[in-house]
Amino acid sequence: MKSHLALKCSKVTYSVKLEYLHAISNKDIDQFTQQPLSNKSNNNDAINILKVDKALVRFFVCCEIPFSVVDSPFFQDFVKSLCFEYKLPKRTALSTTYLNAETANIALKIKEELH
Repeated sequence: MKSHLALKCSKVTYSVKLEYLHAISNKDIDQFTQQPLSNKSNNNDAINILKVDKALVRFFVCCEIPFSVVDSPFFQDFVKSLCFEYKLPKRTALSTTYLNAETANIALKIKEELH
């Protein structure tokens, strides 16, 4: 619902749209974030996972690769060969939560540049 109000709904006011853009861009994605890459209780590891997930979404979108590739065992093997401990987010999380958050971040950056 938040994503719809922030990104698609034309019936809400600008201030409401802006509020929801902030909400989904700063959304607590912890429910989709995997465990840190090491056994240390270090916030930097969790932040690195968010960076990797964000880069993954950008890669899929900018290169026009379907999100269904995430389900491919060949792609999963490739990712595991790069970093065995990294767990790919589910295709649905990439194509909704992460994509909406990145779209909101871009919309907010455009707003900042224009004002």
